[in-house]
Amino acid sequence: MKFTFGGNEVHLYGTQLEIGDTLPDFTLTDTTLSDVESKDIKGPKVILTFPSVDTSVCSLELLTFNDQLESFPDMKVYGVSMDLPFTQARWVKENAGDFIRMMSDHKFRIFGEITGTYVEELAILARAVFVVDRDEKITYVEYLPEIGTEPDYARVMEEASKIF
Repeated sequence: MKFTFGGNEVHLYGTQLEIGDTLPDFTLTDTTLSDVESKDIKGPKVILTFPSVDTSVCSLELLTFNDQLESFPDMKVYGVSMDLPFTQARWVKENAGDFIRMMSDHKFRIFGEITGTYVEELAILARAVFVVDRDEKITYVEYLPEIGTEPDYARVMEEASKIF
């Protein structure tokens, strides 16, 4: 698949995941600077990867999902980017992003590789969505060919509601 950012071709590093794959182990950093390992967030979840909370499309995506999650309080959703945890914490505070737990790949730089979302040219994560069931199997995945476009919100929520 060809990927672009702002119309310019970019290359994703790592292995892209497919439906049926097991989500590999990883370590991320949360907004309190605590390390969070994959074993700490076992169970059904939605993981959103995106370039930066400080871009309009990423902010819109997070706000759109956050609004929809008010109706699904049991749904666990994680937002992952290369942003510093301080940046993510600021975004949550300024935008009342209470339903998405923000995680940073800045410290360990593993998540982008294991999900095939690391954009080599820009050192950011591409926009993608992963729905993961209680057995850590991917039940839905969406990689956005143009990183600056939004995911299919309705489809993501439909697929996520099947595992919660």
